[in-house]
Amino acid sequence: MVIGRTVRVLGSMALAVSVGVATLAAQNTAPTLAELDKLKNFLPIGPPASLLASAVPDLSGDWGPGVGGIGQSLSGADPAGRMRGKEPDVPYQPWALERTMSQVPPTGPDAKFEATTDPQIHYCEPPGPAHIFMYPAKAKFVQTPEAVYILHEVGPVFRVVWLNAKHPPDPDPNYWGHSIGWYENGDTLVVDTVGLNDRAWLDQVGHPRTEKFHLIERYRKTDANAIAIEFTVDDPGAYTKPWIGRRNLARSTTGFMRYAWVCSVRDNYEHYQKVGAPGNPGATTFK
Repeated sequence: MVIGRTVRVLGSMALAVSVGVATLAAQNTAPTLAELDKLKNFLPIGPPASLLASAVPDLSGDWGPGVGGIGQSLSGADPAGRMRGKEPDVPYQPWALERTMSQVPPTGPDAKFEATTDPQIHYCEPPGPAHIFMYPAKAKFVQTPEAVYILHEVGPVFRVVWLNAKHPPDPDPNYWGHSIGWYENGDTLVVDTVGLNDRAWLDQVGHPRTEKFHLIERYRKTDANAIAIEFTVDDPGAYTKPWIGRRNLARSTTGFMRYAWVCSVRDNYEHYQKVGAPGNPGATTFK
């Protein structure tokens, strides 16, 4: 691991090895950095060795939320976030379930904006991949032979997906990680990301991620005006096996960056004062 990495050590736990794959023992504490180092991801990282040449799908244009809307949860079975902690498709490690249920979402069925623990709301820290698609904002794909740039109105921020590239052997964890990509079947952009930190939520309901988080995104153009996204969460530090979330994008004609979403702690607190405080009988986490 990179020396000097900032790590929040949240307790120790034993490791068990089953069929050559290290898994976390059933305790309610998060893995330490040393324990994460020993874990192996469930899925291969990077493009398959047998990858076939593919035509390049045209992802140009502006894309906003499509069928199903933005949702709250990355869970494919519970995109609205109504079954938080009980989703049939989210295979929690015990500590990750406890962590999820201890969080206070800013939106959705369990929302309490005045008491939310969402780091993006509190500190304007980047939401990271997957989570960023749960905002009512547009995205744009800029495709070049070297890389695909994914631009977001939220932030505004951009991601670089390097084509014909490899991940560095030990990327220093950050909010967006290191992404490489390739095309498949003439209609799909695959994005493979590692090197993410553990500070952001996976979605709006507080699903955690660790520094072992490996995310595979598949952007498949289903017709001229729609893109289906499949997110595969591969994080042995927080979950017992990979799981899949989905979102849809639809072509937008309102103009990219017409409504830029700039996070401001000042504005978030002002929103609490004007909207949250009058109907809030308790204390706020905004100080």
